[in-house]
Amino acid sequence: MILPLWNIMEKKLVIAIFENDPLNRFIYQKMSQLQLDKASFHIFNTPEEGLELAAALKFDIAFIDMHLRGEYFGGVSLCKELRAISKQTKMVAMTTLIQQGDIERASSNGFLKCLEKPLPFFDLDKLLEGVIYN
Repeated sequence: MILPLWNIMEKKLVIAIFENDPLNRFIYQKMSQLQLDKASFHIFNTPEEGLELAAALKFDIAFIDMHLRGEYFGGVSLCKELRAISKQTKMVAMTTLIQQGDIERASSNGFLKCLEKPLPFFDLDKLLEGVIYN
């Protein structure tokens, strides 16, 4: 049996969420409040907000909206910039609807996974399955 990472670590997980949709940000804020004993959540609506704090906060995982700012696959640029700042951060792409080729593009650009939104942060164990131990 694999123990959840927060049982093994001495600190809480530090999770960054980059989401430009205000409704999804609101949903993630509410869901994350149920998991504050396991992780600290930082929800950003622009890449600049998170990039300023990335070195100091040392994100364990970053969930990045692939269509950040409305650009097609705009999350790839953010993934690359975060990777330059923090090599240990696990990057997970998220999109409203996974289309043909999205998983391959995400994988070839440094993401561990590509998941459909909204993500179930109310069940962190299930969400992180396959991300942390990948």
